Amino acid sequence: MQNADIILSGCRVPEADRLAGANTFKDTAAILRRTRSGVAWQAVGVMLAAYEIARDYAVEREQFGRPIARFQLVQDLLVRMLGNTTASLGMVVRLAQLQDDGLYRDEHSALAKAYCTTRMREVVGWARELMAGNGIVLDYGIGRFVADAEALYSYEGTREINTLIVGRAATGHSAFV
Repeated sequence: MQNADIILSGCRVPEADRLAGANTFKDTAAILRRTRSGVAWQAVGVMLAAYEIARDYAVEREQFGRPIARFQLVQDLLVRMLGNTTASLGMVVRLAQLQDDGLYRDEHSALAKAYCTTRMREVVGWARELMAGNGIVLDYGIGRFVADAEALYSYEGTREINTLIVGRAATGHSAFV
């Protein structure tokens, strides 16, 4: 994603060149609501892929004459990864149901984006940990997921911004400064 500072000073944009329907921040927020839910779904996809790669690696990789999948701490990592992925999948499915039912609000997508991307960072970190040095080489793809996770975690509003959106909805008080 390309980022840049754009400064428009003394600039007039003809009506024909303006974004249709984008007149206020509320209009922008409606777009963010949809894109945040998409990011939550992407985070689930990254978690699923990282889990599958780590699980397959654990079953195939042998250490001390047996697959590392037979070690307790490896199974613990896999179970934590599976738990995060399952919880996040349940959340985005519910988000889609709310959208289909016309009950979808900003705080729903903000919560899903914040929660799922945070869990995704944990999952890819655990997958990298499980695979040790092989978790950072290009041969297995986990290193790419670590980088992808940071991008997904950051765009469409940081966890902190999304938390403020959810907090405002939960309490009725805005904590934005």
